[in-house]
Amino acid sequence: MPHAIRELSGHVAMDYLTSQWRDLYHQDSEATPYQSPQWLAGWAEQLPYTATPVVLVAQAPTGRTLAALALAREDQGGTGAARMYPLSAPIAEYVRPIGPHAEDSAIAGSFAFYLTLLAAEGERVEMTDVPTTSSLGHYLAQTCADGAWGHGTTECAEIRLPLDFQSMPRSSKRDHQRRQRTWSRLADGHRVVYHRTRHTKELLVAYGVLADLHERQRASEALLPGSTFAAGSVQWRAVLERCASTAFIATLAVDGVAIAAQLCLVRGRNAFAVVPAVDPGHRHLAPGHALLRHLAVDLASEGFQTLDLGRTAPGQHAYKAQYRPRWNTTVSAVSTPQASAA
Repeated sequence: MPHAIRELSGHVAMDYLTSQWRDLYHQDSEATPYQSPQWLAGWAEQLPYTATPVVLVAQAPTGRTLAALALAREDQGGTGAARMYPLSAPIAEYVRPIGPHAEDSAIAGSFAFYLTLLAAEGERVEMTDVPTTSSLGHYLAQTCADGAWGHGTTECAEIRLPLDFQSMPRSSKRDHQRRQRTWSRLADGHRVVYHRTRHTKELLVAYGVLADLHERQRASEALLPGSTFAAGSVQWRAVLERCASTAFIATLAVDGVAIAAQLCLVRGRNAFAVVPAVDPGHRHLAPGHALLRHLAVDLASEGFQTLDLGRTAPGQHAYKAQYRPRWNTTVSAVSTPQASAA
């Protein structure tokens, strides 16, 4: 029998995110920064007026909370059924329930069953970027395999730290060595500075640098497909103010001019790359690779175990493969009109 699912919405859901969510987050070692209370509450505050935050709570017969899932419901007006999707999607690259029993098969099955009921009642349900190895991912994959929902999968790359360049394939090692020689020669006559933000003021200043670089990429049409970042967005700045204790931006500058930046979120000894940006005018220097090398060394020196590069857009596989990552997958499932009409 499915566990009881309680749906909270609007101000009640927001209160839950800012109060009780923290305890669930700390009780769940599998949760990522995309499930942190700061991140989710920040994006809940940025929802359009047509949308409201929703929290699904799985409860034991005693009323004890076992797990919770953060979503948003958007009113489509006269254009169609209401749309239900993960809170902070599509920016969040990993979506999952959290709590001490979030990975229990029965709990995940209850969430999946509830979402299926919403779809049957006419809502358009979009569950994006759910790790396929998670219990909820398993149920979504099963639903998709039955042909009830449309679906797709995305590969994600996770780098183990410290990087072991010597154990890499000969071709990758040669490429890394060539790029390193280029930067060594550049440093002979120029000031090359790597920096990682450590507090809120630095983070917000660096955000301006990141947004400017990203806008230059957009102007030059150098962005790879799949970018969900809006350069200069006030929403992003507001969220980062909330997430200052679990976020940083790394930058690489030459003679005082930033040519690469990377926003990351942190949980424990694991870092998650969220938004990268490089100056298209310096692509010949491969600034993204250079910043990633600095960042990997920096994080490893502080005991970090992984640097997750997140979802892999078309054109990025070869770039990420040079770091010998562990490849993971996520599943995105969307209820079809047939399912909604059931």
